[in-house]
Amino acid sequence: MQKIVVKENEHLIYPVVWTGEESELSFDIKLSEPGATITFLALLLGKDEQTLDLFTRVEHASQNTKSEVIVKSVLKDFASVNFEGLVKIDHGAKGTNAYLSAHILLLSKTSRGRAIPSLEILENDIKAGHATTVGRVNDLELFYLMSRGISERDAKMLIINGFLHSIIDKFPQREQDSARKKLLVYGTN
Repeated sequence: MQKIVVKENEHLIYPVVWTGEESELSFDIKLSEPGATITFLALLLGKDEQTLDLFTRVEHASQNTKSEVIVKSVLKDFASVNFEGLVKIDHGAKGTNAYLSAHILLLSKTSRGRAIPSLEILENDIKAGHATTVGRVNDLELFYLMSRGISERDAKMLIINGFLHSIIDKFPQREQDSARKKLLVYGTN
């Protein structure tokens, strides 16, 4: 388990790219002082029989803290991802702004994804939300692209790139380049 503590008025962007090396990742994040902010970004690229259990826990322990947790995953073959995320807003953490989202795109009938977001709110004066989706490539989108002369493989890559574009753009520049290279390798295998 990786423990991350964000201090007063600190803004941390924490990108994670998973390409199958680990089978479990766990992050315990504490926003310990006023003004602490974290943007946690997880890009998960699974293939073959790779599996991942991803756990995130974000604790808002002080007032005027902000967290944004975004998980985006693309899975093919027999790959699977299980995501469980918790955002806890402690009593006294007034002015907290928290958002937790997980979106999983399944590229095969045998890939599996599960996303369970949870909020534990012990304070009234806050803003918090969550969102999850797990789904397959839209056949109509694929048909539309292929009817324009794009091969099925290239059409899927366009859809995958569009799906992941929003998270990769939030990475710091150096990590963006690395993530794009890993996505290119993922798409060609």
